[in-house]
Amino acid sequence: MREIIKKGHDYRIIPENFESATIFEVKNINENDFEIVLTKATPEELKDYQTDANVEIFGSGTDGLIFFETKIKHQNGQILTISIPQNYNNIQRREYSRVKFMGNIDLEGENDNIISIEDISAGGMKLITKKPLDATKDYKITINLINNLTIHCLLHPIRIEEQEKQGETFYAISGCYKEIASIDKIALVQYSFKTLMETENKENGR
Repeated sequence: MREIIKKGHDYRIIPENFESATIFEVKNINENDFEIVLTKATPEELKDYQTDANVEIFGSGTDGLIFFETKIKHQNGQILTISIPQNYNNIQRREYSRVKFMGNIDLEGENDNIISIEDISAGGMKLITKKPLDATKDYKITINLINNLTIHCLLHPIRIEEQEKQGETFYAISGCYKEIASIDKIALVQYSFKTLMETENKENGR
C-alpha cells in the first residue's frame, strides 16, 4: 500500500451518502490500514463516516489514478482509520478513460438533434448529432447517470467531425465540461471507474 497511497497526493473519499464525499490528507500508512484526515468535512458530513461504514477511495497514486472500495476501521472526529483491501487486485491504476454511457442527457435546445451518446468521461463526452453544434457556444447540459445522480454543467464542443454512413451525413461532437461543481466531477470519476471495473470483470469472467 505504501507504493500506492502516498502523502501529498490528491485523494477523495466517498461514503454511502454521496453528498458527503470530500477530500482528505494521508496522515500515516501502516501494514493493514492507513490514517487520514478529512480536512474540509463539516460536522454534518462526518456523521456519514462512522466506524464500519463502507467507503470508496480514488485519487492520484504513484502510477496514475487509483480506485478501491474498503471500510472505516475507526473514526475520531475528522481522523479516520481505513482498512487496506485484502485483495490488491481491487485497486485500479489507470488514467481517466472514456466509458460507455448509460443514462440520459438534456442538452440545451439540441435534444432532437442528438442521435446517440458514444462515450463519457470525467472530463467530457462524445455525441453523434444530425447537425453540427456551434463550436463558439457553451451548452447547458443535464446528465442523469444510472445511479440516480444528476449533474448540471456546461458542455463546450472542442472537436466537430463530419462523417458519412450509408449515404447519410452526421457529426461526431467531442465536448468538454465547463463550470462543473466538484461534487459532480467526483460523481463522473466514480461512474467511470465503476463502469471500467464492471467491463473488465465481465471480460475476465468474474
